[in-house]
Amino acid sequence: MTGRIAYFHGMPGGPGEWSQFAPPALREGAVVPDRNEGQTVEQLAGLLHGDGWTLIGFSLGAPIALQVAARLGDRAAHIHLVSPAGPLQLGDFLPHMAGGALFRLAAQRPALFRALVHAESLVARIAPAWLMRRLMAGAAGADAALVRDKAFIVAMAGVLRNGLGRNAHGFIAEVLRYVSDWRESLAAIGSPTTIWQGDADTWTPPAMATALKASLPGESRLVTVPGASHYSALAHALKAIAGP
Repeated sequence: MTGRIAYFHGMPGGPGEWSQFAPPALREGAVVPDRNEGQTVEQLAGLLHGDGWTLIGFSLGAPIALQVAARLGDRAAHIHLVSPAGPLQLGDFLPHMAGGALFRLAAQRPALFRALVHAESLVARIAPAWLMRRLMAGAAGADAALVRDKAFIVAMAGVLRNGLGRNAHGFIAEVLRYVSDWRESLAAIGSPTTIWQGDADTWTPPAMATALKASLPGESRLVTVPGASHYSALAHALKAIAGP
């Protein structure tokens, strides 16, 4: 594809996620903000000048992509949401999410949540590969093979070390923002939107993607990726977006 691309990585994560998964055809010139510094949505939108932007949001990057798109208006040509974390208030999703306990903690006991994330930041700094395997301990579908892929674990451990291991502020800020009720921002989305969802995802369940699509006022479509979970859906989606 051609045009301007902005990629919003998952959390905990970082820009290295893009270089790990994006095909070469997408990489050149793409804007990939490192959100571990805790930038506001306004600051992120301010990085994108001109028209014709394709916004790609993965996992917890999906809410940010949507909120940036709301500020860009018709300057956002298309939105791709991959394994998207939709508003929790759209359904009873927490029991079916691998990270559900952490999100519940953030909503109910934010001080304890902050302390836990700072502890995980230390682990990400000194033992990132161990933390990555722990985060993917319940991986299903095609993601289960990734847990056994040493090159993948090493690459993503580097992403964790350079992201959460360097600065916990961005992850804390985004999770606290995510667990609040941000459904009203969906009403401002007018750009065509494609949702890519693995049917074996244990992080963002398929029912969440369905509810998110139903809540978008503009043109939208849901692409289900058979056998894919979280990261495997990302690899599939980016390859499809890049085109032949």
